[in-house]
Amino acid sequence: MMLAKNAVKYQAVLVVIGLIISGYLTAYHYFGGVPLACSDNGVVDCAAVLVSPYASLFGIPVALFGVLFFVIAIALLVLRSREYLLYWNTAGFLFLFYLWFTELALGKICIYCTAVHAVVILLFFISLFTSGELKE
Repeated sequence: MMLAKNAVKYQAVLVVIGLIISGYLTAYHYFGGVPLACSDNGVVDCAAVLVSPYASLFGIPVALFGVLFFVIAIALLVLRSREYLLYWNTAGFLFLFYLWFTELALGKICIYCTAVHAVVILLFFISLFTSGELKE
């Protein structure tokens, strides 16, 4: 299967994309002067999501959790630990339910957050459908 053969490459590209976006959002959190290229009115309002009470968990910006998630995913890819990568991506996928709840509660959507959600979903499904086929 083509997906299984290239799964690590696809996941590596997705992880880098997720890391870049999460890094950008973390920089926005810590360095308010970082410009946020996103709508600031209507349903799509990144700033409203990123400064909401839901933007931090235990005093840590959710975006920083994203950076940590993708750094660990890189390590698992480098170590070729597909089983743990599946577990890790499953945990990331489950965490999305909290993130979706927050956007629903706010009535606002952050396009950057949504992009990260899409990356995590793709990582999860690639891991899920290829973990058994990639034993080395």
